[in-house]
Amino acid sequence: MINLIKSEVLKVRSTQVWMWMILPAVALTGLATAGTVYGSITDNEQIGVPIRYYDIFTQSGGAAVALLVIGILGLTTEFRHKTITPTLLATPSRTRVVIGKALSYSLFAVFYALVCGVVNFAIAIIWLNAKNVPLDFGHGVVMGVVKALLALVLTALFGLGLGAMVRNQAAAMVIGILYFAIISNLLGIIPWVRKAYPYTPGGAIRAFTSNGSTRDTASDVHMLVPVVGGLVFLAWAVLLLVSGGYLSLKRDIS
Repeated sequence: MINLIKSEVLKVRSTQVWMWMILPAVALTGLATAGTVYGSITDNEQIGVPIRYYDIFTQSGGAAVALLVIGILGLTTEFRHKTITPTLLATPSRTRVVIGKALSYSLFAVFYALVCGVVNFAIAIIWLNAKNVPLDFGHGVVMGVVKALLALVLTALFGLGLGAMVRNQAAAMVIGILYFAIISNLLGIIPWVRKAYPYTPGGAIRAFTSNGSTRDTASDVHMLVPVVGGLVFLAWAVLLLVSGGYLSLKRDIS
């Protein structure tokens, strides 16, 4: 398995995609952090709302789209460029291939998450200090930071599973981005389906990264507690990986 992971890491490093994708990840994190800091300070100055430290220091999740795309590329690139055949010739066990990719992309996701976390903290701390706003890492902020970073890793695994299920690179990206950008939000407000929203991937990851607040949800929607939300999202990622890996790799590859 170690050699398989090394091989998968080498595959990713042999292209420039992983380097270029970190740019939008950092940019989205920076924009999300700047917007949250500005909004929080403005609300504090104008209407006396306490500084939202939890929201400010958990904005590394803004890079989720980039991690989703990276995960999707994990298997769809192999199918698109027909490199899946030599991959399976080198490692005949298709289950091991999926596990190896999941572990490999988790490592890259951890790297991305740490970089985005540093960007988030750097912008937030510099801005807060410039406004003479004291730093406060209490009230669950530290755990929120950890959850925000873990959410990026889980998102990469979800993308990998989605890519395994769909196989077509363009279709997988459209489905993934469209779901998290639009469809997930719609599921949270449509009357006859919103009660199921907490158990969807979007609702589960939202609950996981939250501080338990439900201020942006309908009164009849009961969000999951953060730990359960994380487990539900992990279950979705594993389900996609297992079913997608089985359906895609079980079929004739060449």
